[in-house]
Amino acid sequence: MITPKNRDSNNPYEIDHVMAGLVPMASEAEQSSLTEDIKMNGLREPVVLWRGKIIDGRCRQKACQQTGQRIWSKEIDKDTSESDVRILVKSLNTRRNLTPTQKVISACKASLDKNNSYSIKHVAESWGISKRILENARYIAKARPEYINPLFDGQSVDIVGSNGKETTSVKVTAIYAYLKRLEERVTEDTQHGWAEESIIKTQAGKDWYYEQIKQADLVGEVKYKMLVAELANYKF
Repeated sequence: MITPKNRDSNNPYEIDHVMAGLVPMASEAEQSSLTEDIKMNGLREPVVLWRGKIIDGRCRQKACQQTGQRIWSKEIDKDTSESDVRILVKSLNTRRNLTPTQKVISACKASLDKNNSYSIKHVAESWGISKRILENARYIAKARPEYINPLFDGQSVDIVGSNGKETTSVKVTAIYAYLKRLEERVTEDTQHGWAEESIIKTQAGKDWYYEQIKQADLVGEVKYKMLVAELANYKF
């Protein structure tokens, strides 16, 4: 690291969204608390730069912008490799209050990154989680990619519990179990014949369902048609 420097909050640093995005943004409550602290005490922990862009501290910079405090920064060597920067960002944030789910989703994103060269086992160990739960998260990412960012940001997603009741969850294991139950239902219904009319509860849901199937050209894709049918039930 070089000697810390600072700049006016009206002239913020650019953000390296790939590297900074390896960990989730602060929640609204956490950001509010951070902003109040920086308003009262100034920025005590500099943002971290790599090649002139923030890789750690985007929430601290946001707080400085909101309070008019100067933005202190320190920069790592521009020749530091991308893989080492990823490790640094992870280590800087692991000590902060990531929830268990956020750690799993962070590991999931890292394992699915096109530049990742490590095994699933290695990624899991580096994040301090089990290989199985990482594999569960990877399954979720592939089956329902729209769930990943909400989970990464600490938000719950809609599922149906093992008791058949609609609920919400942030737990990777619960969401994985829900999706596996859906998959098993698809297999069973495919073997015994399946009709949208028997699954979708309302006419509005059926109308929406058929429009989505038409637009996505999912004729014959039973697995995905079942997922769209489940969504239709949530929406209508």
